[in-house]
Amino acid sequence: MDLTMCRSWKVFAAFITAAVIPHLATAENTRKFSAAHLVEAERLVYALGIVENLSIPTRKFLRQIRETDPARADLMASVMEPFIDKKYIGLEFRGFMASQFDVETCRQLSEHWEGPVGRRFVNTQVQLLTTGKAPELKFTPTEEAIGKRFEQTAAFRAFARAQPALQQRLAAFAKDTKEKMAQKMKEELVRRNDSAPKN
Repeated sequence: MDLTMCRSWKVFAAFITAAVIPHLATAENTRKFSAAHLVEAERLVYALGIVENLSIPTRKFLRQIRETDPARADLMASVMEPFIDKKYIGLEFRGFMASQFDVETCRQLSEHWEGPVGRRFVNTQVQLLTTGKAPELKFTPTEEAIGKRFEQTAAFRAFARAQPALQQRLAAFAKDTKEKMAQKMKEELVRRNDSAPKN
């Protein structure tokens, strides 16, 4: 892979690495976008593999809990599962994506990351998260040409410019989600305690 292509992947890798961590797209900040814009923004969330990057580590953690502490496993799953649901993550991210990219840019970015080169990269990231290892990415001359063409587009430049904001949103979402999980855990423990038979 040449240096230019490598830089493209590094930009995306930095974004995706942080995605194991976004900020809630509240009703207020989604109202200002058209339905079509939100659809394309949500599509971009899925194309970038954000759902997998957020959910796979949590699902691995839940599997470990089932093996090491089965008594707590159902409680942990009931608290965590809603926050790693595909639709939940898509809806939470779409307002932010729409705020960063116009509808056409969302569409173009989605097409690239759903395409043969972008998908291979996303799938490799998913495999790495799932198994802890993945083969080295090697691109054919045709695939490298696709990557180089993408780098020349306004959509790619917008994607690169958005990286600092994306990093901040990802970190904010991680913090917000952690707090929500902790609150839900407290509520669930109180509920279970209240419903337990009294001697």
